[in-house]
Amino acid sequence: MNRLDPLLECLAGAGRRLAAFNRRWPLAAAGLWCLLAAALSYLLFDRLVALWFKQHLPGSNWEGFFKIVTTLGLGGVWLIPPPLLWLACRWQKTRAAYGDAAARWRRWSDSLLYFFLTVALSGLFVDAVKVVVGRYRPRALFEQGLYGFHPFSTHWAINSFPSGHSQTIFAAMTALAILLPRYGRAWMLLAALVAFSRVATSVHYLSDVIMGSYIGISAAILTHRAFRARGVEVRLDRSFPE
Repeated sequence: MNRLDPLLECLAGAGRRLAAFNRRWPLAAAGLWCLLAAALSYLLFDRLVALWFKQHLPGSNWEGFFKIVTTLGLGGVWLIPPPLLWLACRWQKTRAAYGDAAARWRRWSDSLLYFFLTVALSGLFVDAVKVVVGRYRPRALFEQGLYGFHPFSTHWAINSFPSGHSQTIFAAMTALAILLPRYGRAWMLLAALVAFSRVATSVHYLSDVIMGSYIGISAAILTHRAFRARGVEVRLDRSFPE
């Protein structure tokens, strides 16, 4: 019997259990992998990546592009229109009164409510985590050599983790991918571009973006599950009501 056989059996068993966990609880498993990736990035890559972009991006042709793209991660972009559109849909539903038209307007109002709650609730969660964690932003590294944490601080320079822009754009784009799955790849590509811009513009570290993105994605999935559990279908696989 090979001396390594017990070790190999142990590793194989651990691999099977890990695979079973991934299949049974994919969202939780993804969260653990993202936490591991964020921890490794904090230890090995964050400072190097931040310093590289700080050195090479300013003054380049890409600087203006990323500064424009990054504005798509602002909460107001995705939180202000949905309530206004929701009110309009509810008004149209009351005018339709009954029948297919009323049902379609109700579906749209439910979808807008789902979208708003996904972005808003995940944003509130991220804001709370930011205060508790209190991570220094890259700016503190560049100007003062500070890298690490100052928990329970509300100062802008100490609320880097996780990235709010990344959470917002991934929550919004994942919600859109659920609502309009035909364009899912385009939504997620846009989300990845905006999240990347946070690192490129030296506002966030890579690990901040990893966790912010995960929170946004998981919020969209969990909120969708909550709606479906209550018998509310939000997918928009039909055209806009006439």
